[in-house]
Amino acid sequence: MHQSKWEDLIDQIDRLFGFVEHTTEEFPERHMTVETAIFDGASGRMMLERSVKPLVIDKKVTYSKRAGTSADVEYVYSEDEFVDTVKLFTWDKLAREWKQIDISALGR
Repeated sequence: MHQSKWEDLIDQIDRLFGFVEHTTEEFPERHMTVETAIFDGASGRMMLERSVKPLVIDKKVTYSKRAGTSADVEYVYSEDEFVDTVKLFTWDKLAREWKQIDISALGR
């Protein structure tokens, strides 16, 4: 999902339902940004989560054939291409946990 479409979706949710909580977290060790929006929707409390990380374009593995040594993995990330993942969750009151909803099934 492109940044402009994400911002439109967040604005629409804010207008229709309002936010209970809206946070953005940076994870530099994983090269990732996670934005979370919790709101009370028509189906109860819901959470929309978007994670953005750079595209991995190469993976370099260095190792030695000696016993007792481990392999090191170095990832090469793209500077201009990103991978976006959007997940939708609903709050299960009985289990007291977030249950993921299949977003592709909503459009059917």
